[in-house]
Amino acid sequence: MQIINRDALRVTPRKPLIDWVNSIDPVHPIKYRDASHHDASTTYLIEELDSEEDFQDWIKENYVEIFEQELYSWIMDDSKWPEPLTYELFTEWIEVSWNSMVF
Repeated sequence: MQIINRDALRVTPRKPLIDWVNSIDPVHPIKYRDASHHDASTTYLIEELDSEEDFQDWIKENYVEIFEQELYSWIMDDSKWPEPLTYELFTEWIEVSWNSMVF
């Protein structure tokens, strides 16, 4: 296996996001188990980062784009999205984890 020159960002919905999705589309409710077992996680390849602090800074700089992508994957009609898309709402609705080794 080869290491690639990227890090990975794993994004997993938290219960408030699933509750919101279910409020928009109650006909097809999604059962939330918990973030560590949820099958709706997304993995993004991101630039290489040197530290947890760099990762946190990167998230704060890029959370809107990630948040929009995640909301769009659940509800395409952005007029139904919450406003504003704050960093606080992002951290309440989405769990992130950083992997520095990608093969």
